[in-house]
Amino acid sequence: MKRLIFPRMRRWWWVMVLAAVVVSVQGWGFRPALAQLPNPLGGAGGNGPPLGVQRIGVLEATTVVLDGNNLFDIASPVVFNRSEPGELVPVEVRARQIETHLNQVVSQTLQYLSLNPEMGMPEADIRALIQVNIQEMNKLPVLFATVGNLPDPRGLLTVIDSDAQYHGLAKMELAAIWQEILEESLQDALVSRLPGALQMRLRRTGVIGLVALLITLALAGIWQALGWRKRDLEQRKADEVSGLAPPMPSGQISVAASPGPRSRPVPWPHALSVDHRLQLVAFLRWLMFWGMAFVWIMALASVLYQFPQTRRYASGLFSTPALLLLTWFVVGLLNRLANLAIDRIASAWEKNELGSVENIQQKSMRISTITRAAKGFKTTVIYILALLWVLQVLRLAPASLLAVGALAALALSFAAQNLVKDLVNGFLILMEDQYAIGDLVSTGQVTGIVENLNLRITQIRGEDGRLVTLPNSLISQVENLSRTWSRATLKIDVAYGTDVDHALAVVRQTAQKMGQDPTWGYAILDATEMLGVEAMSHAGLTLLLWIRTRPLKQFLVAREFRRRLRIAFEQEGIAIGVPQQVWRGDHPLEPLTDASRADSWERSPRPAGPDRP
Repeated sequence: MKRLIFPRMRRWWWVMVLAAVVVSVQGWGFRPALAQLPNPLGGAGGNGPPLGVQRIGVLEATTVVLDGNNLFDIASPVVFNRSEPGELVPVEVRARQIETHLNQVVSQTLQYLSLNPEMGMPEADIRALIQVNIQEMNKLPVLFATVGNLPDPRGLLTVIDSDAQYHGLAKMELAAIWQEILEESLQDALVSRLPGALQMRLRRTGVIGLVALLITLALAGIWQALGWRKRDLEQRKADEVSGLAPPMPSGQISVAASPGPRSRPVPWPHALSVDHRLQLVAFLRWLMFWGMAFVWIMALASVLYQFPQTRRYASGLFSTPALLLLTWFVVGLLNRLANLAIDRIASAWEKNELGSVENIQQKSMRISTITRAAKGFKTTVIYILALLWVLQVLRLAPASLLAVGALAALALSFAAQNLVKDLVNGFLILMEDQYAIGDLVSTGQVTGIVENLNLRITQIRGEDGRLVTLPNSLISQVENLSRTWSRATLKIDVAYGTDVDHALAVVRQTAQKMGQDPTWGYAILDATEMLGVEAMSHAGLTLLLWIRTRPLKQFLVAREFRRRLRIAFEQEGIAIGVPQQVWRGDHPLEPLTDASRADSWERSPRPAGPDRP
């Protein structure tokens, strides 16, 4: 079942999961470790604050977190060199110490409950076991937590001058606010760790997983149905191209009650063409795929949020990976909308072309080539801009990133000189319209039809079926054999004693008759562009004929003309030229040429005559 529904989606799932895991390192509890990494371009320890720390003037602030919930912000004096802070305590270190004290209070309370028969007391009495008090020590308010009737209170934090300055309140007033926040948060953390709460969370987890599975199956079914529809439309398009099925009128849509040939056109004023339906189906399949991805991301985050121990991972999953997936979705949407815009511009450009049918077809191939190159360039620009935006949102050091990128670009520029040449030459090929997809070209020792062309490579299919890939930097000279028109060059050897004028008349008559044939006339532009005697040799006379044809029709025309000319020569008694040699005894002499005919005649043995002994 999995192979049937997800045949082409596995690779995208792997890419998405890998990217989410790599980027979400910031939000899954590793920020302190990353914050300690030195800036490679900023001195010994770097002058910028680490991730999660905000610098305001001479103060640095960060958030105290318990079970994934933000409690309040604390502040400390600025520490410029975190590798050697001296007597100063970085604000993120102070925040981690406070969080450790809070978790120890919750663990101590759970241990107290397990050792006392009050385990079955009501929730209100359990919450009352934790109390937070304020005591003044060294003229600074200190918050302590007491557990039940245990005699030793546990210190939580001290409200310092930096905290009061940051919040703009008196120290005792700020301590009173924090007392209420800490007491309620500790009590909530204690209740969430009780056995009854754990069972309720497990039931919620099962419900979340079941709902996510049902939604995924529904979206996967729609995705697969759209895939079947896509194959039907592709077959319909192939039949229209091959002529097996007539093109569907723009104001009608084919409706069939069941699969089969019994379909009837139904009037519909807003019916779409086959190409537009294919684009719509591909877009809907893309939406279904991303819908399944978001469903499981939300389900996983919801499950992680149910448990206090994993709640911070849910926050990380919703922040960095969700941002990454949302960016990927938006960028993909913009990319597809840009593709539609480019296709519409190309279609309007193609419809506005004037001239003969053949010129319009040639222009259409060139428009298609330019369109493909524009789409590739546009995709690269969109994804690079999206990557820079994500890095900015994730608060990665932009100066360091740009400096490292500049160094990397400098290093790669020496190794990628050929790549730059490929791109520049490919751009010039497109701008100068040297050749396009579908042209017959010859470059170096490669001759064939151009199947693919972009800014970096050109792919040519040879006459033996081989696909040759050439970097554009290697294409210094190219011969286009199908630009605007083509030419069939025919050289016909006839016997030396043939009446030349008669042979030329037969060739001209055969070519003109073929040009007037309804079957072949469309492919011939000029049946006798040039006709005359090209050479004389030992094989006879060589007649030269040029036939101007439509692009890529020269080979078909040449084959058919040779067949007709063979029949015409046979009817007119014209012999094909055959190489001649003079024999002396059992050994052949040099071939018989025009210069040696008289001499060979004089040297050849002849019967004795009246004047010859």
